[in-house]
Amino acid sequence: MSKINMGFLFGLLLLITLPVVPARAGDSVLLTSGEWPPFFSESLPGGGMGNRVVAESFKLVGLSVEFLYQPWIRAMQTARYGPAIGSSGWLRTPEREQFFLFSDPIFTSRRVFFHRRDHAFDWQTLADIKDMRVAVTLGSADEFPFDDILSSGGGKVDIAQSYASGMRKLAAGRVDIYACNLDVGLHVLKHQLRTGEAALITYHPRSIFEETNHLIISRRLRDAEAVMARFNAGLRRLKESGRYGVVLGGEGN
Repeated sequence: MSKINMGFLFGLLLLITLPVVPARAGDSVLLTSGEWPPFFSESLPGGGMGNRVVAESFKLVGLSVEFLYQPWIRAMQTARYGPAIGSSGWLRTPEREQFFLFSDPIFTSRRVFFHRRDHAFDWQTLADIKDMRVAVTLGSADEFPFDDILSSGGGKVDIAQSYASGMRKLAAGRVDIYACNLDVGLHVLKHQLRTGEAALITYHPRSIFEETNHLIISRRLRDAEAVMARFNAGLRRLKESGRYGVVLGGEGN
């Protein structure tokens, strides 16, 4: 068989196997999600604050959502290659934009430094942490600009396997500060640490940075831009209706 025919058949097969955006009311989309309470969690009502906003926004344009909960790295791979068409809960980065479209912001939050109450910690610029032991959570290290800062001093990055373990490292004095999303950190202190451990920890009010969180849709999808346009339209309707704050707040966070 000629190369031209092989290429034609491959392209035809690809078109057949790629998912198409649902068009009818009552259709559903499959999205992945990880665990990042209070924003995203299988154990929280509606899947957490962020997933409630995603589901409600799609509902307003006639689509229902099924969430597949996986570890974050796997959730991105499942969204990139299938069978899911996208994933809920991502910070925009140039690397991720190669493979995904990003929605309008689902919500805005901020990253801060948590520290022990008995550690007199203050900072004005990131250069102030260059000699410190800084914990970050596995999977989020590339979202913080710490490598160059710490390499200029005597500090180092400590990778925590989970948010709870990061807080426990901090409580035990194994690190000096822990860079974490404020709402996520407060949720961990309230729900995952012992009372005595949590009482040792506070946070600095200065933001490392503010972040917008997004739904991502795989660029492999034939109608990725159409799916995203429908979602963004639903999100705008939700905000214009005045119900956005209610859906985002919800219960059980």
